[in-house]
Amino acid sequence: MADSDNSTTLSYVTLGGSDDGAINGAASEEADPALVLLREWLRAQHVSQVLCRLQQRLETRLLSAASSAASDAKVGYLIAYQAEVEAATAALKIQDRLPLTPAHSLLGVVAKLEMVVRADRDIDDPTDFPWPHIESILRDLKGIAGSVQLLQPGRSIVQADCRRYQATAADLIGLETHAADLPLGQEPVVGVDAE
Repeated sequence: MADSDNSTTLSYVTLGGSDDGAINGAASEEADPALVLLREWLRAQHVSQVLCRLQQRLETRLLSAASSAASDAKVGYLIAYQAEVEAATAALKIQDRLPLTPAHSLLGVVAKLEMVVRADRDIDDPTDFPWPHIESILRDLKGIAGSVQLLQPGRSIVQADCRRYQATAADLIGLETHAADLPLGQEPVVGVDAE
């Protein structure tokens, strides 16, 4: 079954309206490692969320499957679960690079703060100190430097990333499947060569 969530596209970072005119377009984005890092992180976060929803759907199917179908459902679930873990780990590794990544512009600083604020929304209460204060600083910086705008690429990128994590997951849990060749969300057949 195709994953209905794969129509959701992930965000890319482009430069917002800067008042100084010297910072614009893709050349500035490539020159600022902080903007590139934010784009990578947003992509990894989105793929992780898509795989999380897939894993949740497969878990529901596993719990309601008859005992004869439970074995195949369990394999699909295990692959989806491990793929989600791999994708989330990749996003955290990108996040860990933030302190080591320099910003070469005020928009780079905005990008770094965007990443911090967005990452914390998944963990803590955004109304607790210091988050309202950091968001206030972020709004001020956006007012001065411009915003980091988010664009949407095609879903084929998300699907390719999801398939890559599914293939890695299948390898990690020791299954001989062709998970990367399956449509997103399709369960592999255990013990049968798909070629």
